[in-house]
Formats: sequence, C-alpha cells, structure tokens
Amino acid sequence: MLDILAMNNNIDLNLLVVFDAVWRHRRILRAAAELNASQPTVSNALRRLRDFTGDALFVRSGGGMEPTPFAERLAAHWCDGLNSVRRGLAMRSDFDIATEKRTFTVVMSDIAEAVILPHLLNACRESAPGIFFSTMQLPMEQTLPALRTGAIDLAVGYIPELRSGVKQQLLFEADYVALARRGHPGVKQSAMSKEVFLRERHAVARAEGTGHAIVERTLRRHGLDSRIAVLVPHFLALPAIVASSDLVATVPRPLGVLMADAVSIQILPHPLKLPKLVIRQFWHERFDAEPALMWLRMTLKAAVANASQLRPPRGN
Repeated sequence: MLDILAMNNNIDLNLLVVFDAVWRHRRILRAAAELNASQPTVSNALRRLRDFTGDALFVRSGGGMEPTPFAERLAAHWCDGLNSVRRGLAMRSDFDIATEKRTFTVVMSDIAEAVILPHLLNACRESAPGIFFSTMQLPMEQTLPALRTGAIDLAVGYIPELRSGVKQQLLFEADYVALARRGHPGVKQSAMSKEVFLRERHAVARAEGTGHAIVERTLRRHGLDSRIAVLVPHFLALPAIVASSDLVATVPRPLGVLMADAVSIQILPHPLKLPKLVIRQFWHERFDAEPALMWLRMTLKAAVANASQLRPPRGN
C-alpha cells in the first residue's frame, strides 16, 4: 500500500488511497492487488473510513461494490486530489531530453563562453536538438538572487565569493600563464623571469564580478601601476592585444591554449605566485532535484571532462 503517512483532521491519508482504488475498481480484491495489500487490510481501511465519515460509502451489489451518493460526492474531491498529486509526481519522470524544447540561461564569463560553451554545445548537438542556451554576465551581487528566482539556471566560472545559498560542483582547475608576442625583444622563448615580467608593460583585464581580480591586485602589489598600459573589461581581448604589441599579459592557461593558433603569441609559465583557478558550476538549492537542470549539470560536467585542453598540463 502507498506509504503516505500523513494526517489531516485525524484522517490517515493512506485511507484516501484505499478509497480511490475501491472507487475505480468497484472490487475489494482488485483494489487490494493494485495496492499490494491483503483483502482484510483493504476491508479494515474501508471500515475506518466508514467510522470517520458516518456513511457506508460502498455497499455490495452484484458481486461488486456500489458507491453511495455521499461517496460519489467525496470522490469528486478525494480522487481528483490524488490524481493531481500523481500528475505532479509524474512531472519528474516526463523529462525527455530528446524531445525537450527549452532555453537554459547561464551566467558565464567571456573565458567560459570561449573555452567551455563550445564543448557543451557539441555535447547537445545530437542528443538534445531542442535545447538552446543564452549566456550573460552579471555583477556578483545579482548572481545569487537570479539563481534563487530561477532567472538564471547556472553560474559557471571562477567565482569564489559565491558560497552561501548555493550548491556547487568542481569542473576543472587551471593555472595562470604569461603571454608575450612571438619574437618579443625582451622575452626569451619558453621562459620569462620575474625581473623581465616586472620590467615590461602590461595589458590587464578587470574581469569584475569574478575571482580574476586577483591578477590586477597582484600586479599592483608588486608596484606595477605605472606599468599597466591598458585595462580592458574582459580577458578575451588580451591575446590579440599582446600579439600586436610589446605588452605582456596574464591569462588563464585554457584561454592561452585556445588562442595560440589564432594569434602570434607564446605561452610562458607565470613568474609570479598566483592561486589556482578553480572553475565550478553553481546552482540554487531550490532547483537541486529539477530533472532538466540535473541533466544540464551532468552534461556540462561530462563535456568539460572530455575536453583535453581543460586538463592541467603534465607535471602540474
């Protein structure tokens, strides 16, 4: 028998399940079979309902059980209510990614859009043809409220300040690297000393609303305010700026790897001590068990795991 185990106005809601089964089958034996209960158990439940309502509810007629007029009135409420509950529970199993048509809204930095999003789209190309994505960038103070209300489905990136009220999952870790153009007169190929790095002029990304602000803070802590030649809002422009100038820049390794074949840059181990980049996906606990979002998180995790350029280099 279904184990609802709830009480309302001193009635065990399990009894309503029995009432519904007898109402539909008009046979105690068939109702018992559906509920995986014995015939005496169902008969006892009917007796308790009769005691509670003061009505016979069902009377024997032609080998079956005929509802009383009062039972017919109750059925309009009790059985319809149980059917609503069943439909609500079935919503969790109705999700079919092959036929689902939905747009997911994801907060992503420019780096995540360039480095992560293509792998997610590729993972959805054949298995989820009706799934679409809309990405956006939000200030930190707006991200948590947007996750809470469902205005956005996920936030992805290096967002160490996003902690309370959300669930999170590690996607990958990476390090920062230094970029210089190929043939830079002051930079030796494959290496850049701390002395050279501090001497050169820099292109820097503000990347507000993310943990990447640590880069600008580190440069300024080393007294490089006067060596910052250009500040841009996003990292994505830095490789092209470096390739066409004598500026150097600090970027996450996956972005450098992505752009290395597109522009004339060299990727160098960073001479300053910077923290590891910990890239996570974040979602609000309200939507932790929502099937579509569970699928999205699982798919994103798998897509990132299969992307070789998002794995740390050997030896790291």
